[in-house]
Amino acid sequence: MFKTFWGGVVAFCTTALLVLTASCAATAQGFDGLEQLDPPVMRPADVDMRNNEGVLIALEGAPVTVLNFWATWCAPCVAELPTLLALDAALEDRGLRVVAASLDRSHAQIESFWQQQGWGDGLEIGLDEKGALFRAFGQADLGARGVPYTAILNADGAVISWFAGETDWASTAVLGYFDSVLSAAGR
Repeated sequence: MFKTFWGGVVAFCTTALLVLTASCAATAQGFDGLEQLDPPVMRPADVDMRNNEGVLIALEGAPVTVLNFWATWCAPCVAELPTLLALDAALEDRGLRVVAASLDRSHAQIESFWQQQGWGDGLEIGLDEKGALFRAFGQADLGARGVPYTAILNADGAVISWFAGETDWASTAVLGYFDSVLSAAGR
């Protein structure tokens, strides 16, 4: 009887572990500092951003959009932008889209800085006039308090995760996370 009891316990624990492992595999594994939201939180829809030609930058539609808030005067922002360019280059063919939302004063200031850095035209760049869009991400669930700040959006424009501060967006852990998210989105 003792042997039968423990055999049942082992079988139960093994089954529970397999179920837990399968459910964890269904969700993307995050990386250190990433805040994942379940369920996703819809971003405020009444605030928008435009590119240097005045065209509205839609934050929905792509399977996954990485929305990074930055500024030319923010040293950590400038330090991480090349890793965002690398992330975009690595995964854009799978449907990942990176949008750099600048908190600077004008498109001319952003364009001049971008050209000085020699970063080319790999990312969509928008001007967040007067920080209105950034402030919309300041609600408690979304955690925007300072730059750099990055929100990851699904195809509906809902925030599925966010990261406050500087990170290496081209690291193995980050690429693994986005691989999982894109796979879950069918990409």
